[in-house]
Amino acid sequence: MNPIILGLISLLVVACQSNKQESKNQENEYENVDTILQRNKDNFISVGRASEKSDSSISKKVEKTVKQINNLKEEVKQLKEENNELKAKVDDANDIGKPFQLLPVSNGKDNR
Repeated sequence: MNPIILGLISLLVVACQSNKQESKNQENEYENVDTILQRNKDNFISVGRASEKSDSSISKKVEKTVKQINNLKEEVKQLKEENNELKAKVDDANDIGKPFQLLPVSNGKDNR
């Protein structure tokens, strides 16, 4: 066979192999990109779930805190009313000039 024809055939075989290798490289790159995109999607979904749980937890804590604030406001209101009642009793006392002693009150019970 003619050496020129053999050279051309060899060149053609090498070119085809090179194209196959280049094609495989492109496929690998596409697979890598697809893998990265899938990981990104999975991470996005995970972040969304974590965000929902976090929002739910924060919402529950806010509701609990609001209830505690409302309870404390009510307690302050009751304490002010009790304080005003005690002031009125002290102011209305007929023992003007007589010494008196205020005893501590705990849990609404008199410790005399």
